[in-house]
Amino acid sequence: MKTTIHSIRIAVTLLTIGAALACSNSAWAQASAIGDFVLPVDVQWSGATLPAGQYHFALSSGQRGGVLLIRDGRQKGKMLAVTMGIGRAPDYSALTIVRRKGKWHVASLALKSIGATLEYSVPAPTKAEHEMKASIQVIPVRIARS
Repeated sequence: MKTTIHSIRIAVTLLTIGAALACSNSAWAQASAIGDFVLPVDVQWSGATLPAGQYHFALSSGQRGGVLLIRDGRQKGKMLAVTMGIGRAPDYSALTIVRRKGKWHVASLALKSIGATLEYSVPAPTKAEHEMKASIQVIPVRIARS
């Protein structure tokens, strides 16, 4: 009896792992935009810190302003970035980061291939930051497929 229960548990575990792998691969296969970018500095994005380095992303199809799946260059770490709003249609694809309160924050991701700019919440500038010129960097984004 114990071997039967053990076998069932192993089978269920293997099926669960297979389903999880199939879902994550199908999310990349059904993406409306896939691309990559390189962060020159650590940034804050949707409550997470992304260290400087190479990243790959996939924007889910059918959710134009929805969920963005981000993976690090080694395809190991994963993060979801929920879009706060959709801006104008850009003439280029780029990631815009701003420096607020001593940290870099992602403000937007412009994707020419889908004709929209995904906007993200950033902290309000302090009085000193408001009075001086804003620290902004525009990082090129390479679109692999749309």
